[in-house]
This record gives sequence, C-alpha cells and structure tokens, in this order.
Amino acid sequence: MRFPFTPPAGFRQDSRVTAAPPPDLPPEPGPPPHPTAPRRSLLARPAVTGLLGFLLGAALVGVPWLVLSLLGGPSGSPPTAPAGLGGLGRAQDAIAKFDKVKGQAMIDRIGKTDRETAARVSAAYGGAGAIAQQYQDDRLERSFQLLAVRAPSPELVAPYEDAQALGLAQPSTELVRVGAVQCLVHHDPAAAGSTPDPELSSVRTCQRSGPDLTVSVRSLSSSGNRDPREMAGIVEEAWRALS
Repeated sequence: MRFPFTPPAGFRQDSRVTAAPPPDLPPEPGPPPHPTAPRRSLLARPAVTGLLGFLLGAALVGVPWLVLSLLGGPSGSPPTAPAGLGGLGRAQDAIAKFDKVKGQAMIDRIGKTDRETAARVSAAYGGAGAIAQQYQDDRLERSFQLLAVRAPSPELVAPYEDAQALGLAQPSTELVRVGAVQCLVHHDPAAAGSTPDPELSSVRTCQRSGPDLTVSVRSLSSSGNRDPREMAGIVEEAWRALS
C-alpha cells in the first residue's frame, strides 16, 4: 500500500537531496609540497676541506713549510761541493795531477765512497739533500772529507772520561767550540801533571748546524789537521759557500 505524500511548497518530489557538510570539519589537505634538495655545506666539499687542511698544516708548521711545499723545497736538492776547500783541491783532481793513469782506480774508489756516503747521510736525515766530498793536498799527505746536508743536526758530544781517576792530564776526547763551530779533538794519553804535546792531538771532526743546513769536516789524516781553530775556519768557509 502506498501512502500519499504531499511535498512542501517549492520542493519537487523527484529533486536530489544533498546534505551540507558539518561546519566544524577541517578542509581536506592539499597536495604535498615539492621536496627541495638541501644545500650542501662548503665543509662537505672535498676540494674545500683539502684546502683548509693544507692551510691549517701550514699555520701549525709555519710559513717556511708552506713556501717550501709550494716550491718543491730545497731540502731535496743536494748542495754543490766547492772545487777547493781550505787550500786543498778535490781528491780526484789532486790524484789525477799526481798520476792519473796509476791513480785511476783510487779516483774511482773515492768517487764511489763519496756517493755512497752522501746517500747514507741523506737517508739518515729523511731524504734531505746531502753531499760528501774528499779533499787532498798536491802531495797527498793531508786530506779531509766535507759532509753537508740540508737539515739541522744536534750538537756534537764528547763522551765523559774521569781523567783524574785515570791518571791522565786531559780526557782523550775534548769538545772545543770556536764561534758557531764545534770540534771533537783527540788527545794521545799524557800522564797527569805533564804538559800535553799539541803534536799528539788531532781534530776528528768539526761541525756547524743551522735550521736548514749542517756542514761538517771529518779528518782523514792527522797531518795538517791538528788545530781546531784552523779546521773550524774550513767549516766556516764551506758554510759560506753552501748557504
């Protein structure tokens, strides 16, 4: 059974009914914003961090390190030995003047000795440039060897000896300072209370060192190498030539 329904005025029976949304509901969210890539910090860039590390190392070690690093550094280049030193010439030249044919084997041996010695000195100083050169007089009586390396060195040390307890006039090894040069002088034994004979003393080695250069002269003969002041003068001559 159908019941009659009388619609209100202005309302059609076949019209669609749409319910209005409740006023307290929030609006529907819109589409999410487009993501943006975060800006990369300068410190995260390898080139920047590498440069900062380089400059920091230069600041810690000092400006000379920075300059030497940029220029390749003189520490790797060996000094050039002077042609003559202390009135003596290169041992190879002195022997060649005396008798080049008979002395060729000795010339080769001295050259090899100097090269091998320089290589060992360089290795001992972390690869710093080094030279070794023997010098001899024309009569082949006096000789010494120049050693130079582009690096600092500690001072020479004379071992302690209790000369009084040993009954000696002086220790067998003495450290003598002549200006900026230090020399180790060997003394033959002399009884306590006696006056040592200077002719029984000889200089073993003399050295001068600075922040980037060490020069030493090592005696290869006792003849002519007895006065530490003279040997110190030879070291100073080499220092001026190599600085």
